[in-house]
Amino acid sequence: MQTSFTAKQLKNPRIAEVDKILRRCVHCGFCTATCPTYVLLGDERDSPRGRIYLMKEMFEHDRPASPEVQRHVDRCLSCLSCMTTCPSGVDYMHLVDYTRAHIEETGKRGFRERLARSLLAAILPYPDRFRFALRAARLVQPFTGILRRLGFKELAAMLELAPAGLLRGADFTGPGTAATRAERRRRVILLAGCAQ
Repeated sequence: MQTSFTAKQLKNPRIAEVDKILRRCVHCGFCTATCPTYVLLGDERDSPRGRIYLMKEMFEHDRPASPEVQRHVDRCLSCLSCMTTCPSGVDYMHLVDYTRAHIEETGKRGFRERLARSLLAAILPYPDRFRFALRAARLVQPFTGILRRLGFKELAAMLELAPAGLLRGADFTGPGTAATRAERRRRVILLAGCAQ
């Protein structure tokens, strides 16, 4: 992809890296076939290629993140399926990271969105808090209609997705061995990793 950053802009290491990543993209569109948000929504701006155009425009013109850029970048799941199919080796992961940092530095989010993001950041990484939130969601579920009428459509949609059964804590205590009830046939090693 041809870029038009100024020499002054390229003195910024972040912009220099963004330029290097953008130049690898050849607009082939292979990334669109594996992007879940593009497959679901069908909007080019919700594909890696479309987001790259939005990011390029924002960085080249040294603009704050517009609501449009925020919306489409926020929809990216960061699953990186696009990187596995990209024949040019575009480092989309780092490009979207730079963009998200720029959005947080320059973008303006509404009160509801800032509140929702703060709550999610305070709850999701902590299993006990997450379990508590799911239990609380079950209690509030009957009132989703009222929340919708008050304009909290996203919150109502999330509450409707809360599971019916109450969740209990995991019994997992860490690595170890497990006894088998059957006759021993083979020895198995389970690798603890994120892609298992």
